[in-house]
Amino acid sequence: MPTGPGGPPIPADGPDIPDPGGGPRAASLAGAWRRFLLRRAAGLIVNVTLLVVVTFLIVQLIPGDPATAIAGENATLDQVEMVRTQLGLDQPIPVQFANYMMGVIQGDFGDSYRFRVPALDVVMAAVPYTLAITIPAVLLLLVVGIAVGMAVGVATRADRRRFLGTSFNVVTGFISSVPVYVQATALVVIFAVWLRALPPAYSQAYDLSQAAILPVLSLTLGGACAVARVVRREAAVILEQDYMRTARGWRLPSLALYAKHMLPNLLTTALTLSGIILTALLGSALITEAVFAWPGLGGVIVQAISIDKDYPVIRAAVFVIGVISLVITLVIDVILGIIDPRTLGD
Repeated sequence: MPTGPGGPPIPADGPDIPDPGGGPRAASLAGAWRRFLLRRAAGLIVNVTLLVVVTFLIVQLIPGDPATAIAGENATLDQVEMVRTQLGLDQPIPVQFANYMMGVIQGDFGDSYRFRVPALDVVMAAVPYTLAITIPAVLLLLVVGIAVGMAVGVATRADRRRFLGTSFNVVTGFISSVPVYVQATALVVIFAVWLRALPPAYSQAYDLSQAAILPVLSLTLGGACAVARVVRREAAVILEQDYMRTARGWRLPSLALYAKHMLPNLLTTALTLSGIILTALLGSALITEAVFAWPGLGGVIVQAISIDKDYPVIRAAVFVIGVISLVITLVIDVILGIIDPRTLGD
């Protein structure tokens, strides 16, 4: 607990961190973690089960007939029916669902209609490319969003620098409202066409790290602005708390004042918001991949839906995206529990 020169100790933090003398005992905290993990495990099982059901039903809504797509436009009706029988599409829906469930339990989503290899292999080959742009985007939007939000919140404390606060709200609100594909297209025009500084799309002629810059940037901009706006509002509230006023009164160094006393209270809100943003980021990544011809899950799904009607690949891709989203949410919940144990009871 910091102390002022010749004065009483200053509270190290606000009400978000309980006093060590009155905090939960180790046994109680361990019990809270056990209950938390059990709840999350049960929820994960339920969500994965629902995801499997949805991945089966979703392909039934896709227009077109995969048997016709495979047999070809010039195929006869008998040839199309033969392909449908080979694929098992002539069986009743309940039978197809039962066979699908048995396969998923064994980690088998069936063979791709187009590539004649396990559908999960086709999807997993594209996953590293999607993660190569989403993981850097996630880290970047958190760092930039929190840093910018804190800086503007401190600079505009107590309604100071109104022009800066208004400009910040206008700019971040505008950027976060622009669709990802529009941002991606604008980045291509600026940096690839006008400036000729970066490659416009993925190609083996360019280094992978260079080709990933624009996709990562397009995924980062909107999320970073959304995080910055929320962090700035939270910072304005925290800065007016009594413990922050006392710390400013003792003229603590900026690093201790903001990084030690202010940042921990902002992380809970920022991480909670980022969980929502990160889940949406997966959907945005699929669109971004289409703009930049990135060989990730986006291209696999578009090809499987629009051209091949490749049901096994579609199901495997949707399932993998859903599992990644669930894992991200679980990791964020665990981090929140470490930062603020009170969230374990939520």
